[in-house]
Amino acid sequence: MLTRIALGFLMLLLAVPVAGAASFDCGKASTAFERAICEFPELSRQDEILAKAYATALGGLSKKATAIVQKGQREWLAFAERACTDDAQPQEEAYDQDDFNCLGQLFSNRIAWLEESRMRSGRRIYQVDRYLVMPDPDAAEDSWNKVAVKEFSSPRIDGTDTEAVAFNALMDKSTAKLGFFPGSDVETDPAADAMTDNQVRTTVEAITSRRISLSINDWWYGHGAAHGNYTITYFHFLTQESRALVASDIFAGEAWKKPLKELVLAELNRTIEGGIWPESVDDIDEYVTETRRWNFSDRGLIVQFQPYEVTAYAFGAPTVTIPWDALNQYLAASGNEIVYSY
Repeated sequence: MLTRIALGFLMLLLAVPVAGAASFDCGKASTAFERAICEFPELSRQDEILAKAYATALGGLSKKATAIVQKGQREWLAFAERACTDDAQPQEEAYDQDDFNCLGQLFSNRIAWLEESRMRSGRRIYQVDRYLVMPDPDAAEDSWNKVAVKEFSSPRIDGTDTEAVAFNALMDKSTAKLGFFPGSDVETDPAADAMTDNQVRTTVEAITSRRISLSINDWWYGHGAAHGNYTITYFHFLTQESRALVASDIFAGEAWKKPLKELVLAELNRTIEGGIWPESVDDIDEYVTETRRWNFSDRGLIVQFQPYEVTAYAFGAPTVTIPWDALNQYLAASGNEIVYSY
């Protein structure tokens, strides 16, 4: 179950049962799921916060966007009832302490995702969420994980202007790969893997006059593995061009590639104790040219690496920042505008 690989809700184990503190009338709780929310104060408090987050997330949305967010909430409720069980079905018996912790993590995730539905730089942003839970066909009676849980979330702009239509179309195309939309190949998508937990969260990192930058946090756990793994990538939507950013939007020609590699390699070796793995040096050529690894700051170009790519897992997902002063001579005409725009 999700709780057995997630941390952060251990305080639920110490809670004293109290009724009537949830967002609904606990006297009318009729399912094990509802009774679980009412029995533990911390979970009841989370339920109240979630109700407020949901109401806030709906504020100011168009009729179409409201329906999408409402659909996501219904799907989440059905998911939450099943995600902390052993058979991916609503639980009938009382929830135990592990189950309470599992529910707490689900509530925390949902609240955080609802909080992304808000105004950002004049745009009304909301999230499109999809949830799945399915039995693990290889799970034994004593398996720690008997169901696979899937959580996917990505932003949309509530609007019908050219920018909103183009941005939303790119987001729809991206999420189609997760097996939830028509035309996706569900046989090879993460959503079809019943032996792995997945959480893919795409959120707005920054909005400027020239771009909308998104961060994509993709976490997964293969049942039976020692630990989960993750990647952090970025997507940059150019608002004037209504398309995704490509390398030539930032750098002119090809002359930037070699010096950028050298700068990145030097910074990696400076910041990682003992330097990067020797066998990873040749891969830096490819890594530094991938725009999905790029993020932008006032200090410089941020280049993202993933766990295990250049050093041990304990170092996490390393990043390096290359000062713009070292790169300005290679920038394209549009580079400065995209990088420095506010």
